[in-house]
Amino acid sequence: MTPNACWLALLCLLMTAYAPRPVMTQAGADAAAHPLSGRIWDTRGQDWISTTELERRLARARFVLLGEVHDNGEHHRLRRDVLAALVRDGRRPAIAMEQFDREHQPALERVQNEPAPTPELLKTAGRVDAQGWNWFYYEPIVRLALDHRLPIVAANLSRADAFRVSTEGAAAVVGEAVVSALHLDQPLPDAARLKLDQVIEDGHCGKAPPSILPGIVAAQRARDAIMAQTLQAHAPAVLIAGNGHVRRDFGVPHYLAQYPQGDDVRVVGFIEVDADKLAPTDYASDGVSDGVSDSAPEYDYVVFTPRIPRPDPCGDVRFTPR
Repeated sequence: MTPNACWLALLCLLMTAYAPRPVMTQAGADAAAHPLSGRIWDTRGQDWISTTELERRLARARFVLLGEVHDNGEHHRLRRDVLAALVRDGRRPAIAMEQFDREHQPALERVQNEPAPTPELLKTAGRVDAQGWNWFYYEPIVRLALDHRLPIVAANLSRADAFRVSTEGAAAVVGEAVVSALHLDQPLPDAARLKLDQVIEDGHCGKAPPSILPGIVAAQRARDAIMAQTLQAHAPAVLIAGNGHVRRDFGVPHYLAQYPQGDDVRVVGFIEVDADKLAPTDYASDGVSDGVSDSAPEYDYVVFTPRIPRPDPCGDVRFTPR
């Protein structure tokens, strides 16, 4: 594998970073029987809350960030229900989506201004990467937004732009003004930096050459900053993105905080249960917290769901030294 091919492979993997390590057990009925499945944990109040209470609290926020494990269909179904509840309460937020790259925003707006836009037209206009995203999961959210005429906004950096950030720096892609305004030229706080470094390394199965990891981290930070910028420009807004992007410690909320009213945000993580972890605080015991502890939690609320069976994504990962 050439150096460029190695970088591009890493950036492809970056799209699915933060996915949990696969577990081939605890599927179906066994997962549903887990004591945490289907429950919602308030990380700051350290207590369980109902779906109705979660919806009530989200309805008051300027920004709502909804995470996901990308291939867990239950996460997508539950998020669609949350959005439907916000609409029933009279909210009309913009829906910013990681699945659309920002350069396709004009095309998305043209489709949305047509008399009868459809999810398929949006998919085509946004040039959704069918290999990276399972459209079946996102179509119901897009359809809900179209039915209620909620703006759908492209929130992500393209793979090409992320590659440029990793090799040339963020300013080459987003400009010096954005880098300065969102403090991309400054390191994250030590604890957040260490967590992000670990998450990126784990997301690449511990097999990526150390020399290229800083570039991947820079690309991830730029993605999060651009998502924050997009939300601010379209407030009130809901973000649909992976759990890693919505984390408070190093994700989108960190950059939103640089804006006025950027702290008016509620973050929901969707976490798959583990057969060996039976209490919500058990999920904060790993080297990188899953975000449910009462000490600087990564999410405000955690929705626990069954873990789906999946093959090991690390089994075929290989990197050829340069």
